Amino acid sequence: MQKQISAFLGQKLLITASVAEVATYLKTQVTTDEPILIFQDQTGKQIDLDLTGTVQDVADRYAEEMPTKKVGRPKLGVISREITLQQKHWDWLDLQSSSASAVLRKLIDHEMKNHASEYNIMLAKQATDRFMAAMLGNESHFEEATRALYQDNKAKFIKLIADFPEDLKAHVLLLSQNAFVE
Repeated sequence: MQKQISAFLGQKLLITASVAEVATYLKTQVTTDEPILIFQDQTGKQIDLDLTGTVQDVADRYAEEMPTKKVGRPKLGVISREITLQQKHWDWLDLQSSSASAVLRKLIDHEMKNHASEYNIMLAKQATDRFMAAMLGNESHFEEATRALYQDNKAKFIKLIADFPEDLKAHVLLLSQNAFVE
């Protein structure tokens, strides 16, 4: 799954796409010395891209972000680590038809896909908060909007961000779409 990132020039959204697409776009389409701020959309964290060199250098640097079709068995990317469970958890896992690792992977995948899960709601709130703090910290109603976000008050949150600059408000709404319990 490709991670989406978003690049902003001041209060204007330039592009939201994969890392490779954003890097190539910025290298080929943007000709300003003004700072461009880039955010990882899932976490709201600000990131930097290395745009030095030629367009081909940039494309090669971020090529692994682009999906490629390979022949043969896919690399699973399995990492072995130790986990600690109580005996009742091991007993339950022993009763399952798959291995303990397979069952845990399925449970985790299910949780990650469930936008209404407690984990994903908190992740969306944190991403929204980080982005707002970086881009909208000086706006009126910023602090009240942040409190409404964490208090799960969607109506108040939307009312408080109504006067934010358009592109930034749209991005806040995008990041916060899974932040509220419905």
